[in-house]
Amino acid sequence: MRSDRLLWIQRIALGLVIVSIGLFALRQVASPDVGFHLKAGNHILSGNGWPQNDPFTYTVTDHAYIDTSWGYQTILALVERLAGAPGMILLHVLLVLAVFSLVTLTVRTVPSEVALLVPALLLGGVAAEPRLEVRPEVLSLTFLAAVLYLLHRHAEGLRSPLWLLPPIFLLWTNSHSLFVLGWVAMACFVAGLLLKQKQVDRRLLAWTAASLAVGLINPYGWRALTFPLTLLTRMRGENVFSRNIGEFASPFEYAASDQLMFYLAPILCFFAFALLVVLSLRPLVRQKRYSCVLLAVAFLPLALAMFRNMPLLAVSCLPGVVWGLSFGRMMDKLRLRGRTRHGLRRAFVGFVLLLAVVLSVRVVTDAYYISARRLERFGLGWNSLVLPLDAANFARDAELPGRMLNHLNFGATLMWSLPDPVFIDGRLEVMGEAFYEEYREALDSRAGLLDAVNRYGIGWIVFPYRLSPRLLRELARDPDWVMVYVDHLATIFVRRGQGVEALVDESVRALERQAPPIVQTSTLPGLGGTARATAFERWVAGLVRRRVYPAESFNRGVLRAYLGMPAHAAGEFAAAIHESGGEYYEIYNNLASALLAMGRLGEARACYRIFVEDVPFYRWERRGQALERLAEIEKKLALSR
Repeated sequence: MRSDRLLWIQRIALGLVIVSIGLFALRQVASPDVGFHLKAGNHILSGNGWPQNDPFTYTVTDHAYIDTSWGYQTILALVERLAGAPGMILLHVLLVLAVFSLVTLTVRTVPSEVALLVPALLLGGVAAEPRLEVRPEVLSLTFLAAVLYLLHRHAEGLRSPLWLLPPIFLLWTNSHSLFVLGWVAMACFVAGLLLKQKQVDRRLLAWTAASLAVGLINPYGWRALTFPLTLLTRMRGENVFSRNIGEFASPFEYAASDQLMFYLAPILCFFAFALLVVLSLRPLVRQKRYSCVLLAVAFLPLALAMFRNMPLLAVSCLPGVVWGLSFGRMMDKLRLRGRTRHGLRRAFVGFVLLLAVVLSVRVVTDAYYISARRLERFGLGWNSLVLPLDAANFARDAELPGRMLNHLNFGATLMWSLPDPVFIDGRLEVMGEAFYEEYREALDSRAGLLDAVNRYGIGWIVFPYRLSPRLLRELARDPDWVMVYVDHLATIFVRRGQGVEALVDESVRALERQAPPIVQTSTLPGLGGTARATAFERWVAGLVRRRVYPAESFNRGVLRAYLGMPAHAAGEFAAAIHESGGEYYEIYNNLASALLAMGRLGEARACYRIFVEDVPFYRWERRGQALERLAEIEKKLALSR
C-alpha cells in the first residue's frame, strides 16, 4: 500500500511538472521575430511563391533569402488568420507539452526512477524556459524529441518504427534550419551502436541515409541543406552578430554579467542540469549506452556555447541523466534502509511537487517574470511592452512621409503591420554583416545617420528610446527632425517639412505642455510615507494576486531623464513608486538620479540607500555605481555643513 501511494505521488508530480513547463509557453506573443514569420507565411499563402531575394525590406532586395522556415511560417500565418494571437500561443503550448511528454516517454521506455526523473525534468524545463515562446525552434525541439524517441527505442532493442524518420525529416527540413540537429542525433546512434555491437546497424544506417536524402525535397534544393553552415559562421566569437546579439552569448557570459538578474533561475537550473549530464557519463559508459554519451558530447558544448541552445541539453540528454544516475544507489551509499529510505524518497518527490506548484502559481501571476524584471507576461494576447504595436498603428493611420529607418527589434512587427517595406529586421542571415554594420553606424553616429537618410530617402525614424538614448537626444536637438509620437516603448521622429506639425500626436503635445510636478519624497513608501513591504512579503504576494509593474510611468520617466528634464522625470518615477507601493528597488535608483540632477542631495541619498539595501547581490555593477554616487553625495553634504 505504501509503495502504491508513493507511485501515485510520483505520477502526480511528473504530470504537474510537465504542466508547469507548458505554462511557460502560455505567455503573450513577445518574440521580435514573429512579424517576419507571419509576413513570410502570408506572402506564400497569397500565391507569391517561396522568397528568393528579400521582398520585405527596401535596403537589401538583392540579398538571397533562403527561407528554411517556410513550413512553420505558413502554419503560423494560417493559425493567426483563424485564431489570432491566442491561437498561435496555444499551438506552441501544445508543442512544448509534446516535447517534454516525448522526453518523458523516452525515459520510461526502460525501467527508471521517477524520483529522479521528476527533478531532472523540472531542471531541464526551467533551463529551456526562455526559448519556449512563439518561435520556430519550438517546432524543431518537437521534431528532435520525436527522432530521439524512435532512436532510443531502437537502441534499447524495442520495436521502433524507424520508417517514420524520413517523413519527420521531410517536414523538419521544410520547417526550420535546426534539422541538422537531427542529423547529429542519428550520427550519435549509428556510432554508439557500432561501439556497442562491434558492427554497423544496417537498418538504422539505411533509414538514416533515407532521412538525409529526403531533405533535398524542398524549394531551395541543396542550398537549404548547406544553409545551416552559413548560420554557423555567424555564431563565431569574432563575428559582429555574435558580439552584439544577446542570444548568441554563452550562459557563462550571462552568469558573469549584470544580465544574470533577468535569467537567474534558468541559468542556475541549466548549470545544475549540465552537472547531472557530466555525472551521468561514467555510469552510461559502464552500461554501454554509448549513444547517450555521444549525445552529451555533441549537445553539451552547443548548450554551453550559446544561451539560445540551452533547451537542446534537456531534450537530448535527460534520458541519459535518469538512466545513468540512480536515487537508489545514492541511498545505498548512505546506508539508508527501510522506512527511512522510503520516507526520504517520498519527501523528496513531495518537495519537487511543491516547487512545481509554487512555480506554476508565480508564472500565472507574472511574479516569476517581474521578479526577474523581464517583460514577458502570462496570457493569450500580444505583448505591447515588447512589440511596437501602438507605434505601428499610429504610423499606419498618419501615413508618414518617406521611407522609415527602424530599430532592428521593431523591424519584424512593422514589416507585418505596415504595407511598406522596412529598413532592417532580425533575419540576420539575409541582412549580412556589411549592412548590419551600416545600420549600427546609422543609429550610433550623426554622420552615419545623415548618410543613411540621404542614401535611402528616409523620412521618419522609429526606435525604442530606452535602447537608443544617444539617438533620442541627437534627434531631439536637431532642428531638421520633429518628434511626432511617443509611448511607453517607442518614439517616432519625422523630417521637418511642410505639414509636419499636423502629424504631431497628442502624446507629444502632452509632454510639451506639462509643467514640472512638485515631488514630495516624504509621501513615498520607505521615504516617510507608508512602509515598504519586506522581500518575503513581496514574494508571498506573488502567490496570491497578479503582479503589475508600472512600466508606462517608469518609461516616461526614463524618456524625460534622457531629454534632460530631471524635474519631470522625478515626477514620473515618484508616480511609479506610488503605483507599485514601493516594490521595485530600481525605480528608487532612477528617482535618486533625477533628484541628484536637481540638487536635492539628501533625498537622493535616501533613495540610493533603499536601492543599495534592496538590490540583489548579483547586480554588482548597478550596486557599485550606486555606492559611488552615495560616496559623492556624502562628500558634497559634508562640505556644505
